[in-house]
Amino acid sequence: MTARPAEVGDLRLATICVNATDMDRAAAFWSAALGYDGPGPIGAGDQFAKLSDPAGTGPDVLLQRAGRIPDDPAPVHLDLYTGDRDRHVDRLVALGATRPDSWDYPDEHDFIVLRDTEGNEFCVISV
Repeated sequence: MTARPAEVGDLRLATICVNATDMDRAAAFWSAALGYDGPGPIGAGDQFAKLSDPAGTGPDVLLQRAGRIPDDPAPVHLDLYTGDRDRHVDRLVALGATRPDSWDYPDEHDFIVLRDTEGNEFCVISV
C-alpha cells in the first residue's frame, strides 16, 4: 500500500452529505440501501441526521435538511459499486428510488442513474 502524501496529513473522507426535504423518508431509504444504522428519532427542528456503517469501514452519510432538491444534476453524487448491478437497482427501486425519465446513456455503459427518495441522483455501477 502506498502512503498518502505528507501534505494530506490526517485529512480523510469521513462523511457524505445528502440533502433531504423529508428526513425520515431519506433516513429509511439510505439505511436500507446501504445497511447502515439509522439515526434514531429525527426531530422536526433537526438540521442533520447521521447514518453510520455498522462495520465501521465506510464513510458516514449525513442527511442535511433542505427546503428543496434542485432538478438539475447535482455537482456531487454517490457512486455505488457492485458485482450485481441489476439486482441492486431493482432492490433500490423497491425501497423508493426512481429512474430519471430521460437519461442519455452512452452506448457502452456500466452504470444506472437513480434518484433517491429526495430526488438526489446516484449511480449503481457494475464492477
